[in-house]
Parts: sequence; structure tokens; C-alpha cells
Amino acid sequence: MITSYFAGKMSATKRYDAPPGDKELPLVEHVVELRHRLLIIMGVVALITIIVIPFSDGLLRIIWNDLIPSNVDMVFYGPWEIVKVRITLSLICASIVGIPLLMYEVAAFMNPGLYPSERRFLLIVIPFSLILFIAGALLGYFVLLPLLLRVLIFHSGNVAVAQLSVGKTFSMVTTILAGLGIVFQFPLLVVLAVKMELVKYETLKEKRWWVYAALLAFAVFISPDPTAISQLVVAVVLVALFEVSLLIARFL
Repeated sequence: MITSYFAGKMSATKRYDAPPGDKELPLVEHVVELRHRLLIIMGVVALITIIVIPFSDGLLRIIWNDLIPSNVDMVFYGPWEIVKVRITLSLICASIVGIPLLMYEVAAFMNPGLYPSERRFLLIVIPFSLILFIAGALLGYFVLLPLLLRVLIFHSGNVAVAQLSVGKTFSMVTTILAGLGIVFQFPLLVVLAVKMELVKYETLKEKRWWVYAALLAFAVFISPDPTAISQLVVAVVLVALFEVSLLIARFL
């Protein structure tokens, strides 16, 4: 009698703790499912990369013309430099599809073990994070990089003739775009911190000027630019993102 009572209690607790529709599966089945999903992602990325490679020269020329002044030629200093740039550019194009697909497959893999509130949370956070990353990369591509490169090349014109390595220039472009995409995750981090009660909204509002100083220091640290243009742009963007974060957190 006592045994059946505790068995019933334990089964009731188990049903209560487990998310609705969750089924316990052997570890091997989880590993097989994860492997299948990863193979799908790698296959799609590899296929898109192969498709884009023949068009990578034209894409590279479009990027170069958008960012670099017309009087500066594209130069490479090694037989493999342009090949590596073309492959990297093709992989980046494939990642535009691959990263959302990765997030979808991870969410689908985790979905059976999540509560409805956790599923709703992921449905909000994942698209919001992608949108913020794209917004940061677009700001870098259309505003920061053209301004920065034109100013740097203009000020060096009286000293030396500009011959930019396509490999090093493309590496700088991808680094800045990825960096700004990551920086634009700042509102999401602030909102999550307030939502999880790691910090209070009132505290952030009262200490606003201290946060501004910290953001300025962070901008100087991550943007080693002698012209101070990138530091200024990043600092202004971070402050604006912080204010947006406060506005969102206010209505949570």
C-alpha cells in the first residue's frame, strides 16, 4: 500500500515536471537525430558554397566598388590570396542561409523537451537576434566602412599610393561587419538581464551616465582606429541601442 502510494506520487511528479508531449528516448536516438540535423546544415552550406563560387568574382567586385574609392585598384600579393577570398565570400553567402537553418534545427531538436513558455521565448529571441545582427552588419556596410576607408585612403594619398591587398581588406571588412552584428546584440542582452532580474530597470536608468562612459570605453577598446571615426560611430550606436533597450525593458 505504502509502496503503491509513493510510486503514484513519483509518477505524478514526473508527469508534472516533464513538458507536455515530451518522450524519454535512448541517448543513441538523440545522437542520431542530432547527427542527421547537422548533416542537413553542412550539406546545404556546402551546396550553396559550390553554387556561389562561380559568381564570387562579380560579388567581390560589387563589394569593392561599394566600399573602396574608384581610383584604388584591387591587388593581391600571393597566388592563393584571391582564391581564399573567393572561397571565404562563398562561405559567407552560404552562411546567410546556413545560420538561420542552424538555429531552426537546434530549436527543432530542443523543442520536445521545452515547456510552452520556453518555446515562445525562443520564437521571440532567435528572430530578434538575427534581425539585430543583420541591422549591425548593414550599418557597417553602408555607413561605417565606406566612411572609414575613404577617410583613411584620402589622408594617406599625400604620402603614398594606395595599393590595398584584397585579402587583408576583405578580412577587415568581414571583421567589422561581424563585430557590429555582435555589438547589436546589446539590447537583447540588456532586456534579458532585466527580464531575469539580474539588474533592475531603475538601476540602469539612474546610472545612465556611468553606462555611457563604459560604452565609450568599450567602443575605443574594440575599434583601434587612429581617425577615431569608428570609435565615435560605435559609441553613438551603443548609446542608441542602450536607450532602445531601456525603452523595451520598461514595458516588460
